[in-house]
This record gives sequence, C-alpha cells and structure tokens, in this order.
Amino acid sequence: MSELPSPPPDPDDISPWPDRVALLDERRRVLERLVGKSVGPVRLLGLLLVVAAFEAGWALVGVGLRAVDDTLDGFNLVFAAFVGLVGVAILVPTLAVVAAEFREDRAVRGLLRSWTALDRDPRGDARFGRGWLNAGWLLVSLGCVAAGFLVCGTLSGALEEGHRTPYSTLVYVLGAGIVPIFAGLAGLVNTVAHLRWLARTLDPVPAASRPGGAHR
Repeated sequence: MSELPSPPPDPDDISPWPDRVALLDERRRVLERLVGKSVGPVRLLGLLLVVAAFEAGWALVGVGLRAVDDTLDGFNLVFAAFVGLVGVAILVPTLAVVAAEFREDRAVRGLLRSWTALDRDPRGDARFGRGWLNAGWLLVSLGCVAAGFLVCGTLSGALEEGHRTPYSTLVYVLGAGIVPIFAGLAGLVNTVAHLRWLARTLDPVPAASRPGGAHR
C-alpha cells in the first residue's frame, strides 16, 4: 500500500498557506490523490485481482477436498495436502491484502472529509465527478454480485435434482460464489460512498447554512 497524504493542519493553528489560492491548490492535489486511491482505475483493478487470487486459491483447496472425497488412499492424501497448501499459500496473503485495503479505505474516507472541510470549491471539485469511472465501478460491482449468485445457483440446481452432492463440493461452490458477491457489495458501498461525498462537495449550499441546518 502506498503512503497516504498527511491530514490537514489544525484550523486553530496559524495557516501554512499564504492565501486562499495556495490553500485550494494543495487541497485539490491532495483530493486528487485520495480520490484516486478510493475509486481510481488502479483501485478497481486491485478489486478484480483480489477476487481472481481468492478464486484461484479456493479452487486449489477445492481440488484437494474433492481428491480426498473420491478415493482415500496415500497418493490422494499427498496430492490433496500439496494442492491444499498451495491454495492456502495464495489465500493467506490475499486476505492480508483485503484487511490492509479495508484499513486504508477507512483512512482515505477520513482524510477526504478533513481536507474537504478546509474550504469549499464546488466548481473546481467538479473534476472529481468522473462519470465513466463511477459507471465502471457500478458495472463491475454488479457483475461480481451477479456472477456470485450464478455460481451459487448451480449448486441449488443440483440439490433440487436430488443428486448426492459431496460436502467438499458444497463448501467449494459456496466459497466460490460468496467471495464475488461480497467483493461486488464492497465495490457498490465504495462507489455509493464516493458519490455521496461528491454530492456534498458539489452542493453550492452547505447543509449547515440551510434553514433548519446544523447552525441552529
């Protein structure tokens, strides 16, 4: 994970900027970095790579489980242990990346709020709209959710037909389907959070300045 920008100085301290133009310029540069980390193309690609890595690791674990289900002999045990360990070796760092990204997302949202609160620049902040990128996040996230439900649907279809489904297959299919569902939901939450932040930022009238707002 790359280093995040520092939080803005305390409003009670002496301003480090000589004038408002300098403040808005640094605010713009910091917000560009933070928005890129939140909903940038690299962040979206990272989401897809995490899903792909988890599916690859989970597939190897599933192969090992099904190998033990087929025939319980020495060769199958060794094979299952080998591919299972390779799968776990992929899953563990993938989960570590997910945890690190979750912590970074929380930090990014906090920095976005604090840097945005320094001043208002609705016209300049319009550059953060990036409709094509928001649409991409929505499409990819919905696609992940749909793919996950399709995978889980194959299992429900097999159960309805009355076939005996091994427990290893149940575990594998559920895991393979649930992961993209959760990834897609996380992508949707991230996109909605960005759009809400953008709407508040571009609002020409702050909520606290409206009748019945926070100033009462």
